[in-house]
Formats: sequence, C-alpha cells, structure tokens
Amino acid sequence: MKKEDFIYASSVVCSKWINKRKDPKGKEYHKILIIKLDEIGDMVNTLHVFELLKKEYPNAEITLWCKSFIYPLVHFDPNITKIVTSKSELELLYDLIVDLRGTFESNWYAITHQPYYRVDRASVRLKNKFNGGQKHEVMTNLEIIEPLLDKFPAEIKLKIYHNDHDTAAINDFIAENKLLKFAILHCEARRPLRKWSPQRFANIAKYLKENYQYDIVFAGDVNDVESIDKIRELIPFNTLNVAGQFTLSEFATLTSKAKLFIGNESGPLHIATASQCPSIGLYGPGVPATFYPWGVNATYIHHVLDCNPCDQVNCVRPENTCMDLISELEVETKIKEILN
Repeated sequence: MKKEDFIYASSVVCSKWINKRKDPKGKEYHKILIIKLDEIGDMVNTLHVFELLKKEYPNAEITLWCKSFIYPLVHFDPNITKIVTSKSELELLYDLIVDLRGTFESNWYAITHQPYYRVDRASVRLKNKFNGGQKHEVMTNLEIIEPLLDKFPAEIKLKIYHNDHDTAAINDFIAENKLLKFAILHCEARRPLRKWSPQRFANIAKYLKENYQYDIVFAGDVNDVESIDKIRELIPFNTLNVAGQFTLSEFATLTSKAKLFIGNESGPLHIATASQCPSIGLYGPGVPATFYPWGVNATYIHHVLDCNPCDQVNCVRPENTCMDLISELEVETKIKEILN
C-alpha cells in the first residue's frame, strides 16, 4: 500500500469511529476546526467552505489550521475567527473537525482530541472513486461538508478578501507605473513539465501589446525573478516584473484590477480566477478537470494525452510534451473569446 493510500484509509476509519451512530445535523457546533494543510491553489478552491459553514453555524468560532505561507491569503476572510499555523496553537477540544486534506498529523490529532463529529476528504474521495471518478476540487470540498448543510448551494463563488492597505498598495503601484490597462503573465510552475515555452510567452506579450494595447506585468515568487527577466529580454518594449514584491492578498488585489491573466497551472492562476479576473490556464501533465480554473471568467487549454496524468517528473515524450502542444494561435483564440 502506498503512503497516500494508507493515510486515506486511516482517515476514513478515523471518521467512522468518531461518527458512529451520530447525526451531524441538528447539532449546534460552537467550536469548529477546519484543517487545510495544503498549497495556494488548493486553498483557493476551499474558500467557499468557510462561507458556507459560517452561514450554517453563525455563532460558531471557526478556526483554520493551515501552512504559514498561506496565512496572508486568508488573513482577512470574515468567515474565519482564528488562523493557526502550528498544532501547538490549537485548543484542546473542538466539537466539529473538517479535515480537507488528511495527513498523519491531522488524523492523529482527531484521534487524540476527539470531536463530536468529523468530516474528511478521504471519505469523499473513496466514495467518488466508485461513483464516477474524481471531481473538481471545488465540488469535492463541497461534498465534504454536505452532511453539515441544510441545503446544497445553487451557486458556488470563490472570493479572496483584502483590506484597505492592500488596495492602497496596489493603487500606488498602478499609479507609479502609469498602468491604464494591463495583463498579468505567470510563466513559472513548481514542476518544469508544467511550464509553457518562454519564447511563446514573450510572443503572447507582444500580441497583447499590439492588439489590445495592454501593458504587461510578469508575476511569480522571489525565486522567479531571474527567469522572468530572461523572458523580458525577448520583448522589444518595457514590461514589469513584480515577482516576490507582494503578499498573497496584495497579489489578489492586483489581479482583480487586471484585464487578463494568463498562466501555467499553479496557485497564482487560481488566485486570479477567484479575484474575478478573466483568466486563461495552460495545462499539461496534471489530472484533467480536477484543478481547472473555477468561474465564469475563466477558461483553459489542455491537450490530454494517453500518458496523462503522469508523475510530472519523467516525460515519455520529451521531444514534444503536452505543454509544447499548446500553440500561440490557441492562446490568441482564447484571448479573443474571453475578452469578448
């Protein structure tokens, strides 16, 4: 048995043991712990859970346990009472645990600090495995908390909250750089096989400038500065590189003011989508459908091959990868569609 399979199995058993002969509805939960020890994009696809639980239990104190670098992304969410980034910050007991990932640590915490009820991702994934397959992450997260909801929501919207400081910082940045209309390009990804060609990104930047008069802003983290500057050298006009300059909530504010976002499958794409920025995601070796950008203003390009999904490390067709199959013309066509 793989490590991940063992974690999932232990999570299912844990919930069945805690929930034995209990009805989750009709219970007034006072202390709710949401566990999401995950990455940026995963957290964005969870944002609706906070709002739905707050609506269902308006008097409850809702604590979120997440990774420390995620904190700025959810810091201003009014549906969350408290955010912790370490197990040592947790209280001794919660009457409801919502585990949206499932790790050895979170499973053990539930066993040693038993709540009245626990819902978890593994149980939903197991059910879907035998009932049509894996669903989009937004729907999977909704199904995790479905037993707790009075009714299933008719519409799901993801929203990132920011404060006045974020708005002021981004407005100052836009004014200082005289940005009237701008597009954001995100050319990096955690895995090299997820990256679209730097030259093609440069050509799309030129296309946006020539056809839409958009200024171009390149985004990323501090480790992407050098690779972005190499792409900028391929472009015959001035562009901006903001890699590593903003917090996650400030970056969300920046995307909310952009005319367009184009990027590889990664966290910044999901931030842009949740910020209602028209967005185009470029997908390659990842699981089809599960992590596509969510929302009416978002679209994607994905050539799903027989080898998909893969381990995203070892490519069986390195001379012409699935990302290489995405043409500039396809991206230009999507630009026309989404801007119209």
